[in-house]
Amino acid sequence: MKSKFRGLRLVASTATIAIAGAVGTVSFAQATSEVDDPEKLVIETDAGNQLVSFSIDAIKKEFPVRERATRTPWTTSGEIVRFRGVYLKDLLAKHHLDEHRAVEVRADDGFMARVPKEDIDSYAPMIAYEKECTDADRQNGKCDADDTYRQLDIDESGPFFVVWPYDKLPASYIPARNNLWVWWVIAVRPVR
Repeated sequence: MKSKFRGLRLVASTATIAIAGAVGTVSFAQATSEVDDPEKLVIETDAGNQLVSFSIDAIKKEFPVRERATRTPWTTSGEIVRFRGVYLKDLLAKHHLDEHRAVEVRADDGFMARVPKEDIDSYAPMIAYEKECTDADRQNGKCDADDTYRQLDIDESGPFFVVWPYDKLPASYIPARNNLWVWWVIAVRPVR
């Protein structure tokens, strides 16, 4: 099933592309492997072939659950969101793909961002799959009274979303490189 927001990215990213296009981090090229299930995260080889596919449950079993409390480019000033997920560097290391110069992170709508290895090493981006429950989540039934976290849903850029430590990023990254906060992630591929 494809995202009901496939066309939304193009409109939402127009400003980002205009700013970040000069940096060369945005691409709409398709990778070699076909990803049919937006509920799974696919790790590809540098040739674009599928190496492994993970559900959220499989990621939780295979990798340490990481937590990050951060702002995002879209939250209000001072608003902190708490996420859970897996560090991108852990995913790459597990499959011996951590020595490449960059990775491409592909979204369900065809959007792709290239993330340099230096940024992965310096800022530890996370592939988030859960966010902390809020009172509003409990009121609208997304969380039970005793839930702490819940899975990201498609309406909030899930089920997989690249999250950075916003306040640790250089000022030059904001907003010029907001395209690195990839929504609806379906695949990660190393680049030589």
